[in-house]
Amino acid sequence: MALGAFALTFTAITASPVAAQQRVADPFVRADASFSPHRLNRVVRPQAIGKPANCFDGECEWVDKAGVAHSFGGKLLAIKSISVRPDDRRALQALGIGTARDRSAVLTRVRAFLPEIKIDCLEPGQAGEGQGIASCSGSFRSGAWFKLLFGADGRLTQARIDAFQIN
Repeated sequence: MALGAFALTFTAITASPVAAQQRVADPFVRADASFSPHRLNRVVRPQAIGKPANCFDGECEWVDKAGVAHSFGGKLLAIKSISVRPDDRRALQALGIGTARDRSAVLTRVRAFLPEIKIDCLEPGQAGEGQGIASCSGSFRSGAWFKLLFGADGRLTQARIDAFQIN
């Protein structure tokens, strides 16, 4: 094998999943895939995702092995979200967050992952998410959006992506 071919093969094998996802041109498709392989705004069999959780009135979220909760609007997958506990140190694939937890570090990572998306933040008291909770969000051309929630300590508590509004 020629040295150039070896270098290309080595690079392809060692590229991180995030690096591969960043090559996806459409920012919504890139962001969607960063949460899980189950595509938003598509018919998905819930049992293919994982286990039911947080059931209310016959509707459940379906949680995969990575801890991503998937919510449906009818038969279409509408929302993906992942909650982050204060002691959670795992690397999150969602939006390229990785191990960042402080607001500034999380926003730096998300902006690098989605450079074409403008991110707006609302401080506690403006965000409407509860006492001491700040939020940052961005919208895609499709009308979908993502939202990041930060606790009173400025650390990430949740990341989510919504394809469309459900009740």
